[in-house]
Amino acid sequence: MNEQAAAHVAAESGNVARLRALSMQERSRLIESACEAAAAIYRSRLAAGLPGAQRAPWPASTWDFFRKQAARVRS
Repeated sequence: MNEQAAAHVAAESGNVARLRALSMQERSRLIESACEAAAAIYRSRLAAGLPGAQRAPWPASTWDFFRKQAARVRS
């Protein structure tokens, strides 16, 4: 692995560790804040006359994951 990639992995693992240290209430506030920011950006796009966001379909691997999780929960 090159030095730049190693630095990126190290930074990401630090971010993950910080998120894991948060309480559920802190995590929920973080998610809520991100959703509010995304909604504000979307409203700004519409107000500027830009088209709405086009969501990409989920890849097949995501649907497979959902199917496996649902089957596991049902059993």
